[in-house]
Amino acid sequence: MSAPEPLTLYCVPHAGGSARSFVRWRRELPAGLRAQPLEIAGKGLRSREPRAATLREAAADLAHRVDPPGRYALLGHSMGGLLAYETALALDALGRPGPEFVVVAATRPPHLLGHSPYGPLLAAGDDDALLDALAAHGRIPQEVRRSPMRHQFVPVIRGDLALLAGHRPDPGPRPLPGDLVTWYGTGDPDTPPEVMVGWRHYTEGVHLSEGFDGGHFFPHERFEEVAARLLELTRRRADR
Repeated sequence: MSAPEPLTLYCVPHAGGSARSFVRWRRELPAGLRAQPLEIAGKGLRSREPRAATLREAAADLAHRVDPPGRYALLGHSMGGLLAYETALALDALGRPGPEFVVVAATRPPHLLGHSPYGPLLAAGDDDALLDALAAHGRIPQEVRRSPMRHQFVPVIRGDLALLAGHRPDPGPRPLPGDLVTWYGTGDPDTPPEVMVGWRHYTEGVHLSEGFDGGHFFPHERFEEVAARLLELTRRRADR
């Protein structure tokens, strides 16, 4: 029996992150998976491009950059989870073949987003207070707060948080046509299982939910476990 066709995994980073967040994924994902990071305009390799005005516009732009050679899936971490979900909807609206599954990691479902706690800090313009709040909530590594290069990081995180703060989800869930996988860190207080189960309303397909040891950054801290789980999902889909 021949090996299943490899699956391209389009990866969307967390707020403040970039395609570089998935460098290890590109190098070390097991055979059968290949990571293809997506970069939103105004960040990283696309830093010279103007930012989208809304998170939904950013996702629509990403949808036009999804051009797989065959099988594919989407994975988003934190803010990237919302972008991955919206990108899948945008692909469906374009009449494009959808992903085999979408993985949303450490992301609250749209109807439970609430008001951004960082909105007042964004308006105040106090970089130190913003970084302190993000570090206290586990949203950035502590070393970023102390980095001498933080002047390069702060505008990026501010732009991403502005997209989140301005996002207005639809009154009711817009279900994806395909399968949805939701992951959470067991040490992340913002995405406990009773919150993540709310994603079940956002798919017409199968909804799978699973916790991993760790906090908000478990997809990178527990890379080996995450990679093994992704390979299992990929093989399961190939066997259908």
